[in-house]
Order: sequence, then C-alpha cells, then structure tokens
Amino acid sequence: MLSFGRFVTCTIAALSCLSLVYCEKYKFCMVDGKGGYMKSGRYCPNLDIAESKVECVVALDRLDCLRRLSKGTADFSVFTAEDLVTAQNSKIEVLVTNELRYNAKDNYEYEVVAVVNNNAGIKSKHDLKGKRFCHPGYGYETDWTRILANYFEASVVTPSCDTDLTITENRIKATAEFFEASCKAGPWVNNPSLNIQLKQKYAHLCELCGNPSKCSINDEYWGRRGSLLCLTDGAGDISWARLDDVKTHFGLQSGLVPDQYSLLCPDDSLMPLTAAEPCIWVVKPWPVVASRRSVAQEIQEIVSSLSPNVTGWRQSVLKLLETSYTVVKKVDSVEPIESYLHRATGFLSANSFSGCHPPRTINICTTSIIENAKCAWMRESAAVYGLEPDLECIKADNTTHCMVALNQKAADIVMVPSDLVHRAEKEYNLTTLFYETVNVDEKYITVAVTKPESNIKTFADLRGKKACFPVYDGVAWNTVKKVLFDKQLIKNCPLEKEITNFFGPSCTPGLPDNLSGSMKKTCQEDTFNGEFGALQCLSSGAGDVAFVSRNSIKKFVSSENENSANSKLKIEDFKILCESKTKPCHLSWAPLGQGMIRNNSTDLWKKDTLDVFLRLDNLFGKSYQSLTTPFTMFGKYDGKSDLLFHDATIRLRSVATSKDFDTMVYPYKDFLNVDTMCINSNASRISFNGYVLLFIAAVSVRFCFN
Repeated sequence: MLSFGRFVTCTIAALSCLSLVYCEKYKFCMVDGKGGYMKSGRYCPNLDIAESKVECVVALDRLDCLRRLSKGTADFSVFTAEDLVTAQNSKIEVLVTNELRYNAKDNYEYEVVAVVNNNAGIKSKHDLKGKRFCHPGYGYETDWTRILANYFEASVVTPSCDTDLTITENRIKATAEFFEASCKAGPWVNNPSLNIQLKQKYAHLCELCGNPSKCSINDEYWGRRGSLLCLTDGAGDISWARLDDVKTHFGLQSGLVPDQYSLLCPDDSLMPLTAAEPCIWVVKPWPVVASRRSVAQEIQEIVSSLSPNVTGWRQSVLKLLETSYTVVKKVDSVEPIESYLHRATGFLSANSFSGCHPPRTINICTTSIIENAKCAWMRESAAVYGLEPDLECIKADNTTHCMVALNQKAADIVMVPSDLVHRAEKEYNLTTLFYETVNVDEKYITVAVTKPESNIKTFADLRGKKACFPVYDGVAWNTVKKVLFDKQLIKNCPLEKEITNFFGPSCTPGLPDNLSGSMKKTCQEDTFNGEFGALQCLSSGAGDVAFVSRNSIKKFVSSENENSANSKLKIEDFKILCESKTKPCHLSWAPLGQGMIRNNSTDLWKKDTLDVFLRLDNLFGKSYQSLTTPFTMFGKYDGKSDLLFHDATIRLRSVATSKDFDTMVYPYKDFLNVDTMCINSNASRISFNGYVLLFIAAVSVRFCFN
C-alpha cells in the first residue's frame, strides 16, 4: 500500500502522462562484496525497467547505507545485528521489516550455550572456579565476534584491572587465574610477537589444546566443533559452544551419552542437553532488511513478496538481498531497533559490559570535520566488535596542530604524511607506531624529474640550476640533501645552508627566511606548493628539475588535462634523471603515512594501541573476512578520498615494508641522519687536522732542540 504522500505524487504524475506508473522507485542501498558477491553490476541494471519498484544506490559499506537512510538518499538495505547496534548508538532511526534466514524455523542465526561434564561437580556458576575450560578460540571473528566469544567469561570471571597490564592482558590474566587450565587457541592479539609472549606467560590457557606449544587455529580443539571435542575427549570440564553445533556433535558422535553432559544455565541451574527449550546465554540475531520509517510498510510488502520462484525485477532484488541467507521472513510488525534487539537474549547485555574504571581511551587526532566524522564511525564500529581500549576522536585544524596536541598530551595518536615525519620527530618528539603499507607503485618513491630536452645528465649538472621541491624538510628535500652529501657535491655543515647555495633561484615552499638565499625566488606559494606544485613549477619553465614522488607524475598529467581544456601534457613531457644503468633510478622511498605517538609513551600503552589498530585493519581493512564490510578504513568516505588513512593502503604494519620480502633499497628513514653524518665527518676532519698540526709541531720542536 502506498503512503498518502506517494499516492498524491503518483496520481499527479498519472494525470499528467495519462498512464498509471510507479513514478518513484524505492532506493535499495547496495554494498558489493568480494568475488561472487560483487552483485551490483549483474543485477542492478535489471531494475532500470519501468515496471520495477526498486532501483539501486551503490554504497561503499553498510554504515554508508545507514548514513544514506538517515539522509533520505536511500530507502532500505541489509544490515547485521552489529550494524543495528551502531545505528542505535548513533541515534539513526530505521525500522526492521524482514529477516534473512538460513531456514524459516530458527528464530536466531545461532544461540550459544555452556555445556558441562556432569562428573566435574559443576552445579552453578559458583562451581566454575578451578575447572578446565574449552573455548572455541579466536580467528574467525566474522562468524563469532569477540563480544560473543568473551561473553561467558565476562559473565562469570571477576575482571582484572591491573594498571601495569594492557586491557587484553588483563582479560587473559583474569581467565587464567579463574580456570585451572584451558584451550583458547588462535590469535589472542594481532601482533604475532606479542601473541607469542602472552601465550608463553599464560601457558596454561593453552594447556588443554592438542598442541599446547602452538595453540593455533590448526589445533584439533580450535573452532566451533573444537571446543566440544575438547570436552567430550575428556580434556575439559566445560565448553562454550553454539547450540546447533551441540546438537550435531552429540547426535553424530557414536559412543557419546548425552546424559553425561548438561547445560549450565545463566540462572545457576542445570538442564539436560535434550531439553525442549534449552537455556541460552546469548543469541546472534539474523541479518535484517531495515528501512526508513516513512516507507517501512511498503518495503516490507515488496520484500515479503520475494521467493525463490519470482521472476523479472523481483528476482534481481532477491539476488541483491541474499548473501548465504535464502529465506525471507516477515517481521510480525515493522519495529524499531530497540524492541527488535531487546528480544534477542543476552545480545544487548553482551554489547554493554563495562570495562575497568577509569576506562582507557585512545584519543585520535583528526584534521577536518569530515575526517572527524569518519573517525567517529570507526569508533562506533570498533565498539560493537569488542575492540578495547575505547576510541575517541578529537578535531584539530591541521596535522601540525595535531602534533602539538600530542606533544601536550591532549591527543594520543595522529596519522602523519611522510613529508611531515622528520618534523614530527625533531620538533614534537613523536615516534612511529605503525605504517600504512601499500603496493610498490603507491609508495612515495623520490625521483629527480627534468624535461626531455634538458642537458642535465648527472647530479653534478644540477649545480646552479633552478630546483622545485614540494615542501621544505619533506621527503624530497631530505633525500636530495643526503644524495648531494653522499656524492660530495655538498660537504660543509650545516647542510641546510649548503643545499641552498648549491641550487640557483628555486622554489621550496615553507623554506625558512634565514635559509632562503636565492632558493625562493621562483616560488609562487599557491601555485607551486606540494607534489603537483613542484611539477607545475617544472612544466611552466620556472624550474629545471623537480624532486617528487614518481607516482605523482601520471596523476599530475591526468589532473592538468582534466582541469584545463588547453592542457596537452603527456607523460613523455617528463624525464626521470638516472645516472646509472645498473642501479635503481629512485633516490629514496617512504610509506604514504605513519601512525605516530609520543616518543615517551609507555610500552604498555604502545601494545594496547598497536593491537587496536591491527584489529581494526583485520576487521575493516582490505582483507576483511565478511561478505560485505560494515566500515571501510582504507577508502572513500562520503565521496572524499584519503581521509584518516590513504585509500591505497593495503594494511597497517609495525614495519614499513608491505611484505617481509619487500627489499626495495634506499628507505627514507635511513636518510634522516645526514646532518649527524656531516657533523661527525667534520669532527673527524678537524680531529685529523689537529693531529697533523700536533705532529708537525712536535717534529719542529725536536728539530730545533737537535
């Protein structure tokens, strides 16, 4: 049934065109997944026909769809239960219209229970201390979030709040002190070296595993069925498991007697495994179709009409809605998120467990309103997937102000582009916690660029030439300073002054007045600032050489040709200076960005923070494991690129290389000690000259006395 407003609109349109048509289609917010789940290209075009009641709006991720519903630019979409919690926390109103189920009879995607061995003497939660615990482990978070994985322990174990330990280690310690032994296989944290350290320190949490020394996802007791095998093999006393797996396990395993095992209930009672209504600790609701309030009834009618035998545009809508869920179940009456989730046993409780007091918070510094907005959605996503410590987003005007905020302890971490890293270390006492690693072509690869007709063949030929730098004290500036020093084209300290004397009238935006000499004479700050500015400086004839990142050349040419009808620039209009046929032509390379923190941060704080960002990457980065991603860390936000992180980022790592076998030469970090090298070199020269003078004096004295 059409709402009154839509009825009036359609009636007017019908009178004007003398045909009754659906004048306005409902906008389905579509999120493409990976591989076979990239469906928009296959099915969205089928909705363009006139009789279709639905059209596609393609979004970047599921939370992007939530924002579109909130703004009214989309009408409905598919969301997980975690997405609904995020919507509730963000005060976005949507109504649940339908569930997407594996089968019609199960009210929830899964229900989680605690199974005990009757011989262990467990009658209530109070009897659990000192028992042996079988846990499914970690490493398949798309099916089993940390919040649900840890719900049992959060319910029965007294939390540890040792201020000398990370939040993760506090949880591990509390479990280790509560149970006699356990099997909790898989990665406890995302930092491999820290994971090994923790497993060595709390080894009895791996004691029940098939291979305690490894305690990995390859263990026989890891995973959904693994925790039940751990129990029924006699290794453990209690298992935390999905009810559907319990039914399968005890139904298929010959020789097992269900009477030997019981369900431990949250109300401290026991129940037979065969109980008609088993006691559940927590459930995972099905994915749902949710819509804006104004069209919820109409959306429910359309979605409820979909079945495996539909054809035409309806079949395409069904294909777009489905993932691995094939049964569309109508919710009895469209309802708000709060009431829908309230019926899900334990789910809201699991998402509201409080941590230690005072809580630990990582304050992320952002540099614009839109970047702060993206950060806020990342914070909400982190919360519903159980990441700790909590995140908070603090806005400053620019990266420099963020570095000041870190230095003054008003913020904890900021993403710093490579051009500002040296300044961050030198002026604000910051250090790198992790790097944005990218494919080789996306790195900042410093090259010297000239024009094809140039007679510049070597770096020595650059003396007196007009140079174009993107910025003072950036990657290109510090690289060229080191290269000139290594080639002994500049020798005397301070090198900053030497480099200004080496080049002729040039442009280096941000160059201090006390250094400028003739280097600022060709500068037009607004025009020649940054990578594109340096290339504009070169292409306009103001400069003879530009020092930029190799990957910026193609982007610059494309941008110039797009923005100027008269531009006819080609890649061939630029030539990379290469002195050797046997050595690489690039001068240095650097990551695109780095997460930087205070240099005096404690090891504990570094571990907590690094673990959070590596887990964020694991959940919301390029290698996300779910069918579609709830939040995109490395990609556009509301149509804008390179917010908070660079779009090209492949993953975050505590080392600068994208892979362990990435052996690209001339890393930029090795170029930042050139001033110290100059001082030491001069000191050695002075020392050597001093010895020579002393030797001559001694010989002279001896000669005189003789």
